[in-house]
Amino acid sequence: MGTTRPLTGAVARVEQRRRQESLLRLRWELARIGMRVYLRKPRNGRWKLTVRVPGWTETVLCAGAEDTYAYVTTHGRLLGPVSDVRRIAQVLSWMVERRRR
Repeated sequence: MGTTRPLTGAVARVEQRRRQESLLRLRWELARIGMRVYLRKPRNGRWKLTVRVPGWTETVLCAGAEDTYAYVTTHGRLLGPVSDVRRIAQVLSWMVERRRR
């Protein structure tokens, strides 16, 4: 059995920065294909990316640790690894346009 080590402040900040960079990359890709996208950091410190069309929104988070990150919706749908940004942007565009979760 492995033991989990507590996150130190420096490690937590590095992981938070990597999540932010991944969401910025997805934001750029979604904006490139013409989607309305907002990226913000609420008080709890978790960066959130919101994709909007009239009457519908989808929120995406970046989850993971130790150099393994993935995009996840707030409804629990795993979109894929951060290395597939272009495909995930297309999936999100499809989900939002058809109002599917």
